[in-house]
Amino acid sequence: MIANLFQQFKQAPMGTLSSWEQQRPVWLVMSAASLFLILSAMGYFQWFLEMDPCEICVYIRFSQCCILFAGLIIAINPRISVLKLIGLALAWYGVLQGMAWSIELNVLHDSSHALDDVMASGGDLFAAGGGGGACSTEPHFPLGLPLHEWLPYEFQPSGICGEDDWTLLGLNMAQYCIIAYTFFIVALAPVTAGTVKNLISK
Repeated sequence: MIANLFQQFKQAPMGTLSSWEQQRPVWLVMSAASLFLILSAMGYFQWFLEMDPCEICVYIRFSQCCILFAGLIIAINPRISVLKLIGLALAWYGVLQGMAWSIELNVLHDSSHALDDVMASGGDLFAAGGGGGACSTEPHFPLGLPLHEWLPYEFQPSGICGEDDWTLLGLNMAQYCIIAYTFFIVALAPVTAGTVKNLISK
């Protein structure tokens, strides 16, 4: 089946994209991928590994929720232009903002761990300008949403930015988030192009 889809794409790229973006499963897959990331953060990192989320971590979770709801909005009926435009705007906001927060978290992670020698010699991480200086326990979400009060387990920061020591295959959590958002961009761009083509042709 996948081979047939790629064969169709090869023969008529824009026509195939226009067809894909009008199918509900495409958008449900996007929502499912985002839900997987959210549940991984809560279940594996926060509950199993007992890694408290930092301020930027909960912002990244928020961006993933934006992508999740964007896919669900479009999946109501992918042929309704208003739902499609609202969903795409929300999805692109979540993807681009999430990428920016992931890059910021990676920078803080690198700067924090670069000071290991300072800490080993009795230095002060915060006085030396380490990663935790950018953190707050009072997050500020868009539109003033008090998500940390509504869903404290998910959105209340209690960790220090960049202080996690988790790695897999040499990459840290922030770098895996960057990879995830890159995949979202690669997947979202063509279906957005298909949407634009359909809107123009109407």
